[in-house]
Amino acid sequence: MTMSGLLGWSFIALGAFIFRYILKVGSRETGLPPGPPTLPVLGNIHQFPTKYTHIQFSRWGKQFGGIFSLKIGSGTMVVISSPRIVKDYLDKRSASTSSRPHIRMVEMITDGLGFAMISALGPVWKSLRRAIQMFLTKEACRRHLPIERVEAIQLLYDTLKQPEDLFTHVQRHATSLILSTVFGVRSPRYENSTVTEFIDVQHRVEAALEPGAHPPIDLMPILQYVPERWASWKGICRDIRAKQRKLYVGLRDKCEARMREDRRNGSFLETLFDQKDALGLTRDMIGYLGGASLEGGSVTAVSHLQTFVLCMACHPEVQARAHMEIDQVVGSNRMPSLEDFEHLPYLRAIVKEVHRFYPVVPMGLPHASTSDEMVDGFFIPKGTTLFMNIYGIYHDEDLFEDPEVFNPDRYLSSEFGTKPGVDTAGFRHDFHFGCGRRICPGILLGDTMIMMNVMNLLWAFNFKAVDMNKRDPHVPIQYTDFTAGLATGPKPYQCDIKPRSQERADIVRSEFAQARPIFSMFEHELSPEEKDFVAHW
Repeated sequence: MTMSGLLGWSFIALGAFIFRYILKVGSRETGLPPGPPTLPVLGNIHQFPTKYTHIQFSRWGKQFGGIFSLKIGSGTMVVISSPRIVKDYLDKRSASTSSRPHIRMVEMITDGLGFAMISALGPVWKSLRRAIQMFLTKEACRRHLPIERVEAIQLLYDTLKQPEDLFTHVQRHATSLILSTVFGVRSPRYENSTVTEFIDVQHRVEAALEPGAHPPIDLMPILQYVPERWASWKGICRDIRAKQRKLYVGLRDKCEARMREDRRNGSFLETLFDQKDALGLTRDMIGYLGGASLEGGSVTAVSHLQTFVLCMACHPEVQARAHMEIDQVVGSNRMPSLEDFEHLPYLRAIVKEVHRFYPVVPMGLPHASTSDEMVDGFFIPKGTTLFMNIYGIYHDEDLFEDPEVFNPDRYLSSEFGTKPGVDTAGFRHDFHFGCGRRICPGILLGDTMIMMNVMNLLWAFNFKAVDMNKRDPHVPIQYTDFTAGLATGPKPYQCDIKPRSQERADIVRSEFAQARPIFSMFEHELSPEEKDFVAHW
């Protein structure tokens, strides 16, 4: 055979090899969990939902089982919607499942300092984790109870004055509480620039990071080299980064200035600055850790409380029963206290049912496997992106009776709200806070915020469905009544809110007036407009 002929056959063989390799890209490897059919190169990209990802993932979970896989180009994604597998794999083997997948958009936005999404369990993550655990110990949370209590009282007072603006009152309350405890500065009104800037940035982040909202840049790295004029996500990241950095760095610098002027008020950042060398923290790490605390604490509380009010307004029979219970335990002569919560079993069931009915982060945050593992007879390779479908677990018809129906009674007849006969060995009450080493460290603070506000709101007010975006109040609440995104909550709605009695309204006004000395400790940097606003209170 001539040299030219040999070269020709070599090129043919090489082309055939490349062609066969390309055909394998996107195919599900032997041993992976089952999943929807794939296409060469694309895998399941063509089927990937662009919003309400958890709904489609829940449908696939019913079709393929408690663990299934998707192929995104050459990358692999595994979705788990079985409590038993969550416990056996994500919890018990968290040493190999607690990293985060490399998410280019997150790194571009946060410079790699976003605590919740740091990919590797390396020294930066460990330093940030040690620091945030200091803020969230039982003792630390007790120290913040005074400002937590009076911020909850302001939520009642604002709702009493302007009930039609409940949505913004809840957003102001949650954001101001975390700003006070973390950065040492509060927001007495929603129109405060810090509140509105944070809400705007957070909505942009959630929309940008929802699975399917943008091309799979990390699973198909070649997309990173697409020019910005054809890659809108690059401009989105740059814009979010600038807004977020301005906000968090500005709040950090204000805290440092107060410390220099000896005007401390016990905020978390003061502790971080005092111990930054021992903890191995830089000034940027401190600013972004404060921002992560603000994101995790406020977003969860806002969504839960807005969902709670929606469910009360649409289920008057549940609200009436809760009113009866709280009246028997607390009465009408005083506001509830945290100690009352243990004596309110139906109210506790309502809180659990709100978490189950529509979890704030329905898909949780993604994990990444750092070693090959066998799980339930399937092979999970190193580098797999892992999702716990929290919504899918909580809406599994095999686990819960009528899961699409809001029914707190399920938690009175069963510890985990499950159907009779269900094996609950792998169940936890806190799936909505995540799993493994990456479980949310703010569970204690978040639970306290929710307990306090749910008791207060039910003690003080009646909520009645009115119009509700022109939806029939007799039709069960649908997932389309909630926003799409990485974190989700009810779409804006209106309901009729009235104080349950004049006596209760007077107690709210009196408690709010007595809260002024505590508020004033966190109001050093108010704008002239806000000082005038506070003076007119």
